[in-house]
Amino acid sequence: MLKVMVFNYSPAIEINNARVNHNIGSENSVEAAETVINTNYYGTKKMIKAAIPLIRPYAQGARIVTVSSRLGRLNGKQNRISDDGLRQRLEDIGNLSEELIDVTMTKFLEQVKDGTWTSGGWPQTKTDYSLSKLAVNAFTRVMANQLSSRPESEKIYINCYCPGMVKTATTGWAGQVTPEEGVDIAIWMSLLPDQAISGKFFAERREIHF
Repeated sequence: MLKVMVFNYSPAIEINNARVNHNIGSENSVEAAETVINTNYYGTKKMIKAAIPLIRPYAQGARIVTVSSRLGRLNGKQNRISDDGLRQRLEDIGNLSEELIDVTMTKFLEQVKDGTWTSGGWPQTKTDYSLSKLAVNAFTRVMANQLSSRPESEKIYINCYCPGMVKTATTGWAGQVTPEEGVDIAIWMSLLPDQAISGKFFAERREIHF
């Protein structure tokens, strides 16, 4: 599921929500890994890039907000990448690149195909979904760096957030957060008075670490 809303007002606002997850409960199958990565990460990336030219005429103070997940955190206590070298490269904001993110996703999908992914040091919970959201989080930081280099009148601010476990069909209605509560933070982030905030990850109306 990929949903994008672009509001062409001044400032313009784009809200992205791509969420495909084929694992329910404690399941951790990667049979649909390619679909999950293509939708959640590559789909989101393509929509952001396609929307930027549309937003540019309204760019002063424009916002891009993407729905992500805590499962995509680099240093989560229970769901982290165990490859220290890769994790350090992905958290090095100064050298983080779209190419590194894509190479990481490609490596994972190749290991899924040859059956070696279980020893690849990837997250152990909802592996494909977690990695797709890790890529979204990292891409948000890359785009924040790129967009911040524009002149003040052309800057676009981009952030991502975790809505929590929302009660929807995707979660089997097992969440603790209502859809209204889940979307609250997206609206809050879209209307932040301090428009210079960019490249950050939020949950429950507060910044949390990637």
